[in-house]
Amino acid sequence: MVIYSRWIGLFILVVLATIIATRKEPWSRKIKYVIPFIEGMIGGLVVDSIGVNAGYYYFPRQPLYSLEYFGIVVPCWGVFGLFVHCLWEWVGKDKIWRCILVTILPLFAFYEGSNLITHSWVYTVDFYIVALGWMPLVLVAAGCNRRRRVVHKIDAMIIKLDRSVSWQNGLVVGLVFVRAIMTIVMFPLLFSYLSEYIMRYAQMRKHSIGAGSYLREMLLMR
Repeated sequence: MVIYSRWIGLFILVVLATIIATRKEPWSRKIKYVIPFIEGMIGGLVVDSIGVNAGYYYFPRQPLYSLEYFGIVVPCWGVFGLFVHCLWEWVGKDKIWRCILVTILPLFAFYEGSNLITHSWVYTVDFYIVALGWMPLVLVAAGCNRRRRVVHKIDAMIIKLDRSVSWQNGLVVGLVFVRAIMTIVMFPLLFSYLSEYIMRYAQMRKHSIGAGSYLREMLLMR
């Protein structure tokens, strides 16, 4: 029997939806879980646009931007975004380093391990590059507000590192790259931020917050 990643993604979605539905919190608060799903789809589309077009990997059955891609791959990215969000919130308790430990290694093993069976995507680069790519991938999928805290943490780490030391300078380069990817992926969220500003226009004007400064802050373009 052939196993496809879409069925694995559907299974994960059903499990997460069941857990969310049975959690003891008002339904008005449960709606928040839709946001990481949408962000996962947007972030995944941007990641694929970079990775596939750069030749790092490809989808043999769902070519990039095809109808099958938008119908199968993009929703699976949404499930991934929701999965990461739930692990960060429920297991990692929003402690950044704990969250990284409980997401990167388990998710890397699960998704890459299952892909050895499904062959849903094929890499054209060395394995160590694939492994390194999971750090920005998980951080990007961590959710908008949480991502802002992660970027601020990265900025603090960059300041503390000594660039005169070769290995620390290499780490700085890696952290700058991760921060750049996370910032780029936030640009498709510009319209959602702009919509929020319009809905809260009266409050924003009361506090003398202009649309430009608000969007720059939300997109981390400080």
